[in-house]
Amino acid sequence: MTILDDRVWSRPKTEAATIPLLSVEGLHIENDATPLVRNVGFTLQPGDTLGIVGESGSGKSLTCRAVLGLLPPGLRVAGGSIRFNGHQLTGLDRCGWARLRGTGISAVFQDPASYLNPSIPAGRQLTETLRVVLKLPREAAYKCSLDLFRRMGLRDPEAVYRQYPHELSGGMAQRVLIAIALCARPKLLIADEATTALDASVQAEVLDLLAELQREQGLGLILVSHDLAVVAQRCRHVIVMRAGTIVEAGPALRVLKSPQHAYTKLLVGKSERHAAVAPRFATPPSPLLNVNKLDIVYGRGSRSRRVLRAIDLSIGTGETLGVIGETGSGKTTLLRAILGVVPLAAGSIRFAGLDIGSLRGRALRDFRRSGQIQYVFQDPLQSLDPDRTVSQSIEEGLLIRGGILRHAAASRVAEALHAVGLDAAFAAQRPGQLSGGQRQRVVLARALVLNPRLLLLDEPVSALDASSRAHILQLLGSLSRERGIAQIFISHDLRSIAGVADRVAVLYRGEIVESGPTVEVLQQPRHAYTRLLMAAAPGGL
Repeated sequence: MTILDDRVWSRPKTEAATIPLLSVEGLHIENDATPLVRNVGFTLQPGDTLGIVGESGSGKSLTCRAVLGLLPPGLRVAGGSIRFNGHQLTGLDRCGWARLRGTGISAVFQDPASYLNPSIPAGRQLTETLRVVLKLPREAAYKCSLDLFRRMGLRDPEAVYRQYPHELSGGMAQRVLIAIALCARPKLLIADEATTALDASVQAEVLDLLAELQREQGLGLILVSHDLAVVAQRCRHVIVMRAGTIVEAGPALRVLKSPQHAYTKLLVGKSERHAAVAPRFATPPSPLLNVNKLDIVYGRGSRSRRVLRAIDLSIGTGETLGVIGETGSGKTTLLRAILGVVPLAAGSIRFAGLDIGSLRGRALRDFRRSGQIQYVFQDPLQSLDPDRTVSQSIEEGLLIRGGILRHAAASRVAEALHAVGLDAAFAAQRPGQLSGGQRQRVVLARALVLNPRLLLLDEPVSALDASSRAHILQLLGSLSRERGIAQIFISHDLRSIAGVADRVAVLYRGEIVESGPTVEVLQQPRHAYTRLLMAAAPGGL
């Protein structure tokens, strides 16, 4: 099945409403005198779903933030109206917004770590929200929190309740955030890339839950997504944005099946299925990384839990290994172990013949400083210093390693930005001025500037629109072919894995349950869990 099929999973049937739940007319957003969003308008009925798609920086998130009254400093609504349940929101004071958010309008954004308090356990953050907003007693709030975590597909709600945000995987943190957003039963939920960090099966479960709430409570949903397959299957209407304007709008199936605007045609074309990469190596390439019988254990004593068990894998020079699996299966922990961030409970990790799993102290710092292994994180906003310019963030590794002057570093920065499709003018900007996709490309440029031998890629294209994603995947492919850079590529998007990986390993509850050439694993999966992932993938492969 492709994104253009006529099947719609959970399309709610709603009666016509005389007053729209949300009505946006002629919305203009400016930064000083510079227009960022121009003449945007749409309506949403109770129980309905509106999809908003477009490239990074097109104005999708700014439009949603205007509806929430949460525009970044320096930006303002310069014209138009926003009505919620018939009430005008433009000009609402601070107290009015505080009363509205959470119970009337709630939101889930792309970077969960940015919206969870790192010093408070995840469960307490949900419980406190329930006690403040719904006035629930402590015990009732606790039970309600566990129930919400279960409905979000979290396998061990009691353990998640006690964990801090940094102890959660990206997908687990996202589900906690969704639970907090839904706990007060809002009338409108804005989901800005809310399922980006979720694997296909959990994504389907969460979207099914939202559809259930739409039927039960008349919840209105604005779904901002780069995944056109999800939009086609879940949304009744869609608007396509580019450069701050709406270039096309209408019923989702009509727009995505028969697009009229050239840009919509480009997006649909880039989102079509990828053929799995053909085998590139007649004989296995010379080994670069070997992981043997790796065990990782978190915690101590009775609270310890084994996150990875007996992991065996290898990767050769210029080879790309795709790693797939459910949220919390241990994918990110595997990359952190290779980087030396988490200690090994058992097993070994060898890189170019060096036992890096046993490195400690100065030896580990010197190895990291060499830049031979570089990590591209899932959450770019958390891995970039908000006070540093793009240039300062990218050149930092060069200056720490030494042997290069600052003016020479500036030239290398410009080259790295060009390699990821960003103009040199971005060097002077700061992370807060960039879209999510632009920040992701900056993080990739920071990794490439050190000429690594191995890239650890943790959801490197999850924040990118279809055209940008295709550009980055093409770039990653050329890096492995032309520069011989090996890559371990983690992604929930099986289409991206299919388009870039030579081999695939499937992680399930901390163990590799299936591995082999990409074509074999994705087209003829042997393990039941792999078949489940393939069946749940929106739009198929």
